[in-house]
Amino acid sequence: MRKTNVRQIETFNAFMTSGSVTKAAEALHVSQPAVSKLLKLFEDSCEIQLFNRDTGRLVPTPEARVLYTETAKLEAGVLRVHKAAREIREFDRGQLTIVGFPAIGLQLIPRVVADMLGRDTGLKVTLLTRTSPSIADVMLTRSADFGLSLVPATHSMLHCEPFAQLPMICALPADHSLASKQVISLRDLCDDPFIALGRSDMSYPAIYEAFHAIGISPREVAEVQMLEAACAMVSAGFGVSIISSLALVAPQDPRVVFRPLAERIETSIWLITSHVHELPLVGREVINRIRDAVSRIDISQTLIPACRN
Repeated sequence: MRKTNVRQIETFNAFMTSGSVTKAAEALHVSQPAVSKLLKLFEDSCEIQLFNRDTGRLVPTPEARVLYTETAKLEAGVLRVHKAAREIREFDRGQLTIVGFPAIGLQLIPRVVADMLGRDTGLKVTLLTRTSPSIADVMLTRSADFGLSLVPATHSMLHCEPFAQLPMICALPADHSLASKQVISLRDLCDDPFIALGRSDMSYPAIYEAFHAIGISPREVAEVQMLEAACAMVSAGFGVSIISSLALVAPQDPRVVFRPLAERIETSIWLITSHVHELPLVGREVINRIRDAVSRIDISQTLIPACRN
């Protein structure tokens, strides 16, 4: 018994629908002899007579009509498979879960995902926001497809690689005397109340090392866990802060201005994936788009526009 294949069933359905070999060949974009051969192979594989050929043309038997009720369902299933494959390929089906540290997970990642997928997507996306030290735990419990963290992961079940380097910037109240400067030095901040990011944030040691490198210490008056909290306190005029340039992605508060730092301070973003479970195609595409969005953050936009005469 010869094995039936999908192409034979597709040809049989085209013939049964159109009623002729010629029209079936046109619908399938093949030659008439090719259609006749495929129909004969299908008939042989079924081991029943499907066509009468006494009149010089193919006429379906009653058995062929009964069989057609089943093959039509099968072809519809194949079409659904092709449709599903296309949707997966075009990122319009499936599920994706991303976990990121707050500075990137609250603004940049949602914007990238929304811009990429649009409103009519069939893909379900879950965005988790966690502190960097806990992101590896989320990945180990298989609760996310990939994570972006300020802390590298060292577990053997996880793959960790550098993702991006982010410069830090200074956040000042809009009416602060330093707001008129193009670039802020750490020395400019030594007498101001300083709002520090939390010690669990990897930027904390980088910032304090930069201060200590020039022989000064900031006058710390508050420690917060997220840059949004730091910006809120700066907006209220409570002090100044040094935060990630990711703040430039968020809606801007007119009571806060950002300026580049004379001393370059950077933090590293790490991409964390599973060593065991392969990343879906849509995950790889989202990672590339997030990386591109991070690379396009331009701290020069924090400079004061030059006056025109």
